[in-house]
This record gives sequence, structure tokens and C-alpha cells, in this order.
Amino acid sequence: MSDQTANSPTRSSVLVSRFLSAVFLFAVVGGGWLIVQRVTSTPDEAAGEPGLTELVEAVGNEMKLPPQKVTKASFVTEAVAIHQIDHLHTMSGRLAYDEAHHIELKAPVQGVLLDVYVKPGDEVTEGQVLATINSPEIGQARAAVLNETAALQIVQRRVERLQEVTTNLRSLFEVLDRNMAVEQIEAQFNDKLLGDYREDIMSAYSERLLAGQLASSARSATESGSLPLKTMRERDNDRHVTEARFRSARESTAYDVTLQTQELKAELADAERKVMIAKNHLQTLLGFADDNVQELSSDALSKLEVRAPFAGTIEARFLAKSERVRQSDSLFVLANTDSLYVLADIRENDWAAMSVKAGQEVTVEAPAIPDRTFVAKVHYVGREVAVDSNSLPLVATINNSEGLLRPGMFVRVSVPVEEPISATAVRPASVLQHENEKFVFVAVSDDTFRRVDVATGRGNEQWVQITEGLNVGQPVVTDGAFLLKSELLLAGEE
Repeated sequence: MSDQTANSPTRSSVLVSRFLSAVFLFAVVGGGWLIVQRVTSTPDEAAGEPGLTELVEAVGNEMKLPPQKVTKASFVTEAVAIHQIDHLHTMSGRLAYDEAHHIELKAPVQGVLLDVYVKPGDEVTEGQVLATINSPEIGQARAAVLNETAALQIVQRRVERLQEVTTNLRSLFEVLDRNMAVEQIEAQFNDKLLGDYREDIMSAYSERLLAGQLASSARSATESGSLPLKTMRERDNDRHVTEARFRSARESTAYDVTLQTQELKAELADAERKVMIAKNHLQTLLGFADDNVQELSSDALSKLEVRAPFAGTIEARFLAKSERVRQSDSLFVLANTDSLYVLADIRENDWAAMSVKAGQEVTVEAPAIPDRTFVAKVHYVGREVAVDSNSLPLVATINNSEGLLRPGMFVRVSVPVEEPISATAVRPASVLQHENEKFVFVAVSDDTFRRVDVATGRGNEQWVQITEGLNVGQPVVTDGAFLLKSELLLAGEE
């Protein structure tokens, strides 16, 4: 009995505790329900007013919205008009360096980098010195140019001397034909260049002149009887011999001069070829024509200046000052990004774009640069389908003089595949679809809108052709058309 009395307060406490827990749980659930109702209800419903949906008046395909909903929706309309519609295929692509303006400058010879004057990001001009290399091979190439040039100059002087001798000999022969005195001839040609031919010709001429004078004197003496006939004949014979000897000297001189002229011409041509070959070899090593070899000091003969072949930006540098370089080691990457390549793949679903021709314009959009459209020109469309991607490469050139684009950027390329047409058109956002029926909303007034079924034709990202249902000038809803569709469907369910 005492045990039951002792347990009675405990049972009462348990019952009270369970009751209080139930009350607390009911209060929490009821409060949460009230909060949810408060949050999900509109201001008008919380005030005990009917909702906006209940105020939409719909009659057939036409409905009238309450002022509050019109203000909140901010509808935008645009009149139906005639627009040019291009049939475009849009493909993904990437920007890349223009191959004609992106090169990797390599060391043409082995040597040591004496100095490096640029770093990545520097803009350089055409012909600007980028680095200097000390190379024995360059020194040997320049020395070869100097040696061959010196040899050419020697041959040229010999040619000039022979030309002068030939001219003077021609004048001498004309004077000799006048049978002038030896003293007069020598005085006239004393300061003129005649080479080794002066002695032979003048000696033969003197003997011929003397023999002729003696023969003439002997003839006169023989006629007067003071000199035997035999002596006269001997002197006539001497005159003939000296005459033949003089003619032979003239002919030998002319032949020898002609032969020397031909030999010197061939020697001169050979010397000029050797100079050209030496200069071409040096230009191949340098990458540019070095016209100042003659002015270089001996210390500068082995120095190679690495120059920029065109204006651009240094994209990369691989070596530093005082490093030893081997032939074909990469020194710099130079690029001119004023013009870039647009690379895209024409896949099976874009196969109509294969008809695009070189020189045709395409539009390019970069997600990184919104609200901006660029124009590129098709460079070429590949002929071979890639096995791995089953696509044809399309390459276009794009002007990047503003410097907004960067190689490697993702772009979308829109390629025209048919001739553009002019047609009645609206914005793509205006055309809606429900149960395979296409329609738009025409604004009857500021708060009244009518659904109009339409038939569409060609379209692109900007315009959709309307073949039936609309006339030019009708105001069609663009922004907010989907909201009107929802309101019309809700009104139809009620």
C-alpha cells in the first residue's frame, strides 16, 4: 500500500509532462502553418483582397490584365516590319595566331648570347634588334664576303686597265698609219697607257720606217749610178721584211687584247658570282641583307644581330644573356595579333556551311565580349574530312587592330548558307508555341492583348519570318510574351 502511494505522484508527473509536450507541438505546427501562409500569400490576399489572377478577364483569344500586373510586367512591343533575314549556321570555334604573322625565331648558328634586349610583352618594330650572338661562323661568312669582294675589285681594275689600253692602242694604230716620225708619236703617247705592247709596236714601226727611208735613198742612188743595183734590192727586201714584221706585231697585239678581254670578262663574271654566293650565305645566316660588311671592325665581324622580321609582340623568350646557344635553338616567339585566325569545324549538322567560299564574310561573337559582333573573311575551307571529328576545317581571318581579341578565345561563328531574303518578320522571343501551334500576342491596348496564330518560315537569331497571320505595322509583344501565355492558359483552366 505504501508502494502505490509512493508511485502515484510519479505517474501524475508523467501525464502532465506528456500533455505539455503535446500542447507545445501543436503550437509549433500551428505557428509554422501561419508563417507559411503569410509568406506565400500576396499583399492583396493578406489584406483580404482578391488575387491578380482572379482579375484577368479572358474572352476567347483576347484578355485584359489589371493595371497592377501590366505595370509589374513592363511589356515591350515592336511593330511587324520587313527585315532582311540571313540563313545562318552557327558553329563553335577558337581564335588562333595568323600563321603568316606568328613565328618562332631560332638561332641560325651556334655561339654565345652577348645580350638580350626584349622581354615577353614588348612591342617591337620591323628590323628591331632583339638580341646579339657572338658566332665564329658569322665571322667566317663575313670574312668570305670581304675576300670575294676584294678579289672582284682586283678583276674590275684589270678590266678597266685593259679597256684603257685597248682605247689607246686604237688611237696609236690610227697615228701609225699616217707614217709620222717616231719622235712625234712618242711625244703624243708618252703619258698614255699602252701596256707591254708599246715596245714591240714602236720597235717594229721604227724598223719599218727606217727600212723604207733606206730603200728610198738606195733607189735614188742607184738611178744616179752611185750605188749598185744589188744594194738597192737588198734594201727593198729589208723594207718588206720590216713591213711584215710591223703588221705581225699589230695583228698579234689586236689578238692578244681581244683574248685578254674575253678572259677578263669570264673572270669578272666568276668573281661576281662568288661575291653573290658569299653574300647569300651570310644573309641566310643573318636573316637579313648585311650591306655594311665593309664598314665593320674586326671585332664586330663575328657578331650576329637577331632582328624582328615584322612588327609585333614578343610572346615568349627562351634564353638569357651569356647563355650558349646551339643552331636551331629557340630564342623568341614573335606574333602580330592585328590579324588573327578563326578556326571552326563544319560538322554533319552544319554541312550546308560547306558551300561558303574564300573571301566571303562571316560574323563572329565572343562570349567574353558581350554585345559586340565582329566580321571575318573566309581564308579557306578544307577539302579533307577529319576522321576523328568527321568535320571539315574552316579558317577565316579577323581584324584585331583594337586588340580586344586574344588567341585561344572561344567564339561562335555564323556562316551564311543561302542568299538573304526580305520578308515580314518579328523577334524570335515574340513567337510562342503550345500544342504544336505557333502564335504571338498583338497589343490591342495598353492592358489588352490578343493571341494570333501564325505560320513561320526562315529565321535566325534576330528575326523570324511570318508567312501567315500578321500584317506589317501590327504591335507584337516581345518582352513579356511568355507571361501572357501563362495568364491565358490559367484563364482557360478556370
